[in-house]
Amino acid sequence: MKILAIRFARLGDIILLFPALNSLKSRFPSARLTLLTDQRYASLRELCPAVDEVIGVDRIAMRDRSRLRALGKMIGLVRGLRRQQYDLLIDFHSFRETNLLSWLSGAQQRLAMKRHKESYLSFCFNLPPVSEDKQLHVSEMFMRVVQQLGGSLAPAHPLVVPDGLRQWADQIAPQGPRIALYIDAPVNDRMWPPEKFAMLADHAIARFGASVLVISGPASQGIAKRVQQASHNPERLTMITNVALPELAAVIASARLFVSNDTGPMHLGPALSVPTLGLFSVGFPEHFRPIGAASRFLRANPIEAIEVGAVVAVVEEMWANADPDLRR
Repeated sequence: MKILAIRFARLGDIILLFPALNSLKSRFPSARLTLLTDQRYASLRELCPAVDEVIGVDRIAMRDRSRLRALGKMIGLVRGLRRQQYDLLIDFHSFRETNLLSWLSGAQQRLAMKRHKESYLSFCFNLPPVSEDKQLHVSEMFMRVVQQLGGSLAPAHPLVVPDGLRQWADQIAPQGPRIALYIDAPVNDRMWPPEKFAMLADHAIARFGASVLVISGPASQGIAKRVQQASHNPERLTMITNVALPELAAVIASARLFVSNDTGPMHLGPALSVPTLGLFSVGFPEHFRPIGAASRFLRANPIEAIEVGAVVAVVEEMWANADPDLRR
């Protein structure tokens, strides 16, 4: 049996899809499961045993190229999908383009999540749609789609870091308990001030004897530098500002606790069984909070209104209850 799952959009959405893909593979253990997604996230395949193959699409290049070249790429994609002769296709994205792609794929059975109050091309599918429920967390909504096929709940932590990457992560920072801080965000409204992250880092060093992993993207190295300059213990901070997704996951997995702004990498923590505290402002924790019983979130708008003391209080509680075994 061959199954194709479609989901594009942002990193966080893809990570939140993995529990549903895990459940799907549990429902059809002998099936070959392929994920069609943005090529920027294709490397996550090496962390998800449930996914056998990823087809990565450069949607930005297709958008920015001439219409003729974009059409040629689309035709090539459709031909490739038709050659595979998928038995089951699930459109977790359900834009008109992905609806049409589902139909053109020629898959025998086609199922979609019907987006709330958005257009849906019903002729593209031959299984009843699963209507999006805006009251549910995104990961729960994805799981409902799989349950339409009779899928049961699978373990909620679908990502696994290979031993080689774990060893690499162990080498880049001092041994012992670690706390990881993701200080970056796509917009300033979602970025807790770096000076407050520095205060949290200093507390973790003094209170827990922790080593602190300060993580950002390459474009935010200046923000990481501000954390380092504001800290009273800069020598205890390991700055990680330019790593690929698998390496980023390995760094987070090596930590006992993860604190992150509301952004895609925040969801790596729960997916790797690391208790995660999410800091929210303009986002919607009802739909995007870090999943898992051990995870928490705080919210204030503007985000700088989240007090360091409030974060410290939650971190103290989470640290006390976190699994001290770093070798998950």
